Amino acid sequence: MIFKDNTFMKKDGVYYPQIIREVKKSPNFLQPIYEAFTNSLESIELINNPDFNGKITIKVYFLKDLHGDLEFNKIIIEDNGKGFDDTEFNRFLTFKDSRKGFNNKGSGRIQFVHYFNDCEFTSIFRNGSGYKKRNFQISKSKKYVEANNTLTFLKSTIITNESTTGTTLVLSNLYDIKDKQNYLFHIEELKEKLLHHYIQKFCLIKDNFPTISLEQYINDEFDKDISITESDIPSHEKPLDFEVDYYKISLDSSSIEKALRQEKFTIKPFKIHKDQLAENAIKFASKNEIVELDKQKINLTSVSNKDNFEDHRFLFLVSSSYVDERDSDIRGDLRIPTKETFKKDFSLFQEEEIMLEDIEVLSNETIKNAYPEIQKKIEEKLREIEDLKEMFLLNDELLQDLSISLNDTEENILEKFYVAESKQIAKSDSKIKKQMDQLENLDPSSQNYSTDLNNHINNIVKEIPLQNRKALTHYVARRKLVLDLFEKILKNKLVIQNINARNKTEALIHNLIFKQRTSNADTSDLWLINEDFILFEGSSELTLENLEIGGKRIFRNEEDLTEEELDFKNSLKEDRFGKRPDILLFPQEGKCIIIELKSTEAKVSDYISQIQNYATLIRNFSIDEFEFTTFYGYLFGEQINTLDTKAKDPDFKEATHFDYLYRPAKSVAGFFRHRKNQDGTIYTEIMKYSVLLERAKGRNNVFIEKLTQNIFPEIKEDEDLPF
Repeated sequence: MIFKDNTFMKKDGVYYPQIIREVKKSPNFLQPIYEAFTNSLESIELINNPDFNGKITIKVYFLKDLHGDLEFNKIIIEDNGKGFDDTEFNRFLTFKDSRKGFNNKGSGRIQFVHYFNDCEFTSIFRNGSGYKKRNFQISKSKKYVEANNTLTFLKSTIITNESTTGTTLVLSNLYDIKDKQNYLFHIEELKEKLLHHYIQKFCLIKDNFPTISLEQYINDEFDKDISITESDIPSHEKPLDFEVDYYKISLDSSSIEKALRQEKFTIKPFKIHKDQLAENAIKFASKNEIVELDKQKINLTSVSNKDNFEDHRFLFLVSSSYVDERDSDIRGDLRIPTKETFKKDFSLFQEEEIMLEDIEVLSNETIKNAYPEIQKKIEEKLREIEDLKEMFLLNDELLQDLSISLNDTEENILEKFYVAESKQIAKSDSKIKKQMDQLENLDPSSQNYSTDLNNHINNIVKEIPLQNRKALTHYVARRKLVLDLFEKILKNKLVIQNINARNKTEALIHNLIFKQRTSNADTSDLWLINEDFILFEGSSELTLENLEIGGKRIFRNEEDLTEEELDFKNSLKEDRFGKRPDILLFPQEGKCIIIELKSTEAKVSDYISQIQNYATLIRNFSIDEFEFTTFYGYLFGEQINTLDTKAKDPDFKEATHFDYLYRPAKSVAGFFRHRKNQDGTIYTEIMKYSVLLERAKGRNNVFIEKLTQNIFPEIKEDEDLPF
């Protein structure tokens, strides 16, 4: 490419109006400084001389007014690197140049122009036996981007008498006035930000660390300076070596097998304060760069990302001549295969290769063995897994087969387990399906029928526990937690009961059984009362006038009521349609279950008529489609006395089993329309919460007993229940 002075530098195949829109402005206002600093580091490395003393200087200029207030003026970044010779200038002009570093694809200049109107480069570079100076500007103004499809204007390239290479970048005239406040930082703050951002890179280059100076100027006069030196960078601890086998394709090309040679890898461990290193990390290092590639990376499984050790975290840099050999000038691919890719596409690789998985496993094992504190963290993770196993009854054999990392959260571990479990169940289901399909081959009239049938049954029974027994175990475990919670509520042992008087026992029990103001019975814990109740449509503490079944309103609209019905609806200053039964369930056509939950302090017999009243309203005011004739009432509390209840209603009887009262039948009056003088009936129970709890515990214990005997339970309904 020809570089002509006073010319807009255009590149074929690039459309900058679109690029400017797609590459958004970074929310980090320091990003332009980071981009310039990265360029300076790379420019110094391009000198490719281990004895060269690189130097980077960042100068921050402020203006001070008569009141002593500071205002940002400009930033100058200087280095003594290679400079923008023709090769580097051509790379600069190429967007997403794969020859740049792992983290440098040429989009950094766009952050310059997003933040600053004026961005000017002055660069001195070697030219044969002499030197040249190149001056160019970049901008996203219309004159550049829209009129000339470029960001870059080359002002001049001239011969110079100067004899030191390097580049000076001046960033001034902020594009957005809102950024002015962000750029009022002290150079001490900038130093900390640079250390945090570049700590991994600094660790890598510590043995050949450049001189890094930060200078502050006020009204163009020097104010103060500060440096980043080797002493700011932690030294690496004792290097750790390990060897990795090479692999080759087997003679029949069906598998991979170990070759006869190995390669030495070295880990440089750095212990860095947690304020500077956000996460523990393991990275490949190649040719003085940290490799940042998603596909060719190794994971740190020997320690969790966020763990810290006495306020420090680890950075492990893995290097080898093998890695360097695969790091070509075409950046973005180390070409280290996995076992899968090597077997699948072996023609793309050398005859013998090292596998990425082996590097990961062996590096983590080496790290784990070298650091007792990491081993301790592993033991803590194992205890965490053991707790999960106990809490969720996880199968130990299946857990042993999982690949669990220290980075895995509890959620990740459970997810891995359930995925593996689902695969096992899928295989088991397939076997069951095969047995079921073969049933048609049985002949009930044959002499071997019973034997053949039993063989099928035995084969199916072997597989069923894998799905059903596990599902039932989870089912019972959840119920056990609900029962424990119910018991704690009754004993006032919940923290919330002691810190907030408004959290009444009645409301807590109500929400435990069926969350208030909801209508999803299938997600409730109504099984505490009866196993079938979770199967019915229902509502919890909704007004009568808003009740629905299958999306249809149950109560008639007020405009459809007769004058007689309206008089009764609003008589005695009651809003009868606005009443809120605690729980209503509708098991089938013509039937309704009414459940009332009273305070543990309330005298339950005072509320006997409440359920009767709800039944009467539902009987008389429901639409014709819903002809409710049969009602079941359940009244729960704790203050219950048999004689007191019978004194209120002598029709109540004591149950044979468990300690509760029931009334076999009582009329529900029909007042209006075709229901006049056509009464319904209601069956009613009165029971203590403590009795309800014991009944539910009994059912759960039956489940547990059957499961431990490897027998699938057949649930028997309570004999005293009417259905």
